[in-house]
Amino acid sequence: MLHSLLGALSLGTALAIAITVLIYPKLTSAVFPVDKLKVKEKCRFSHSLAFSCAIGCLFHVLLDVTNHAYNPVFWPFLALNQTPSPIVPILGGVETASLLVHALLAFLFVGLFANKCRNFWHRLLVE
Repeated sequence: MLHSLLGALSLGTALAIAITVLIYPKLTSAVFPVDKLKVKEKCRFSHSLAFSCAIGCLFHVLLDVTNHAYNPVFWPFLALNQTPSPIVPILGGVETASLLVHALLAFLFVGLFANKCRNFWHRLLVE
């Protein structure tokens, strides 16, 4: 259900908001050297938080289309086996598509790390 557009934009967004507001500040400040109050201040509920969570869930579904030969993107409107991925065959199959997406994301992360080395954890996890 969470890998469909409907599930991601409804239940997925609600779960992401709840985790961001209730769990993220405590977990982040316990594991990383960041100020819990600053994280909590940034992670309070707002329309921009809800929008960001919805966009994140939507992109999760769209990125997952490249990692599976099928994905229930249009569930419950189409059966699970009626939604083949249009992108996987273009990218050369499941393994190649997954490798390309992971390589791109790793490249972006390294670029982010190199660009913002000073106060890295604070900038990555709080700002």
